[in-house]
Amino acid sequence: MDAENIGALIHIPHHNKIEQYPLDCMELFDSIDNYWMKKEGLVFYPFDQSKQAYFFGNVVNKKPVNEYDLMTNDALSKDEYETSVFMAKQAISSGQLKKVVLARNEIISGDYDPLFVFRNAVKKYTSSYGYYVNIGPEQWVGASPELLIHYEEGILSTIALAGTKSLNEKFTLKEENEQLLVCDFVEAKLESHGLTEYQKSATVEENFNTIKHLKTSYEVPCSPNEALELLKTLQPTSAVCGLPRDPSFEFIQDFETMNRSFYSGMTGILKKDSATFFVNLRCMRFYQNTIELFAGAGITEDSDPTAEWEETEKKISSIKQLLEN
Repeated sequence: MDAENIGALIHIPHHNKIEQYPLDCMELFDSIDNYWMKKEGLVFYPFDQSKQAYFFGNVVNKKPVNEYDLMTNDALSKDEYETSVFMAKQAISSGQLKKVVLARNEIISGDYDPLFVFRNAVKKYTSSYGYYVNIGPEQWVGASPELLIHYEEGILSTIALAGTKSLNEKFTLKEENEQLLVCDFVEAKLESHGLTEYQKSATVEENFNTIKHLKTSYEVPCSPNEALELLKTLQPTSAVCGLPRDPSFEFIQDFETMNRSFYSGMTGILKKDSATFFVNLRCMRFYQNTIELFAGAGITEDSDPTAEWEETEKKISSIKQLLEN
């Protein structure tokens, strides 16, 4: 495929294949109900589901996309981020929230090739969902470790992923409680859809380059429609938003000064007999000789603002390495 007409490149974990989608097959994405088990292609969805999403299929779009819901950000300073963490702790102490995930960015100037960065991501993170997505004036590259759902042959898989430490550090009660809250969220969503016969794995440590997380896996039998309805209610998950989810989302809208855009949204591949979606983490966007990197941290009553900043530093560092030759 001509490099100028590459719309998206996708690496599914443990698959020795890269899916390719042409740029001239990009279309504005509306309701997932109109695509589920009907169309095949890539979905690229923002954190705020009221914003514009995109779909890359294999049929040329006769009405090319010429509208983009894009917004640039200023870099968030350490003081600004720690202040938002303090405000979150106040909300948690008052009983408004149990947990909220606050994100920040880092902005780098330079002429980097996003296709080169994608190739680096695929080589370095073979067990992650790697992608390159070209949306007109900007391109996104990511390597996400967080499966949202995989559905195939009547079985749905999902995970709860939370807590971050360096590889040589031990998880503390703070990270364990954070992970427990995400498990509670996933189980509540499964049960609300009548999917009570799920199998739950033991919680394990999942490595991602220089950092690690706590992960619990779930499997449950269900119908295609049940899988769709669960997907629609899972995102944004508590791992990127908070608990209770809706008040946490409102807190983020009020106190995060940047636009997350597609960071912590969802992205994945639709087939006519399967679906694989990941939360869009460990990602960066490229525009006008600028690279914007994103990361977030789960804030609980035990959070230390400086420690939370340092956690986001570790996450950003883990993907910043992809820019290097």
